[in-house]
Amino acid sequence: MKKIIVILYSVLLLIALQSKAENNIMYDKANQLYHNKNYDSAAQLYQQMIHDGYCYADLYYNAGNAYYRLNKIGLAIWNYKKALQLQYNKNYSDNLSLAKKRIREPIENVQDIFFIRWWQGMYQLFTVNAWALFALTFFLLSFLLLFIKKTRPSFAASQGITISLFVLSGYCLCMMIASAYNETYHYHGIIIESKTLCTFSTKKEPIFVSEGIEVKVIDTNITTKTSAKYNYILVQLPDGREGLIDKKSIKKI
Repeated sequence: MKKIIVILYSVLLLIALQSKAENNIMYDKANQLYHNKNYDSAAQLYQQMIHDGYCYADLYYNAGNAYYRLNKIGLAIWNYKKALQLQYNKNYSDNLSLAKKRIREPIENVQDIFFIRWWQGMYQLFTVNAWALFALTFFLLSFLLLFIKKTRPSFAASQGITISLFVLSGYCLCMMIASAYNETYHYHGIIIESKTLCTFSTKKEPIFVSEGIEVKVIDTNITTKTSAKYNYILVQLPDGREGLIDKKSIKKI
């Protein structure tokens, strides 16, 4: 049995090492293509790695640089934002600012009311998986304290600590649900098409939204004939206006 376990472990280790080596080779090749000013091929390789599940800040940053050179501002901004989600870096932030300046027709951003920003800031502080891990950890700790107190009455753990852990577990669970709901139904995205038509339900004239602009998805279940034909979704523009755009023109952050 021990020999079988050792063999399986060795096989898994070799597979992991081979995958890492292939990853490094592809990444180095993409970087070399970029340095040789072959930006299109470099962007394709970076994007292939992202599609294959590789997720680290420099990969998104380099992909953003390649798209920026290709004047694909929407994809550049998307990649810079993904890099900043994983790790703050001044270069990432500076390049994101440069890319935003190249948006052809920017839309002035109107901030939400302070308590909405406060609420969004709370559940966006961590990812869904992180909130779930915190909730489980606090719950297990509180359960462990209860178990110890039952089996050892002399245990001096305060009841207040146990209750606090239960409350923290419930709080993290609520944040996890809010974060998961908003990621699924009310997520933000970047316009990646050069000109995206946005139509309004009122008598307002439709407009073209420039690539690179960040919008908030309000509803993905639009049932009008037009939306069914073109796969439209309802989004909120930075200035607060809500309109329909083609789902293919947006890339989720």
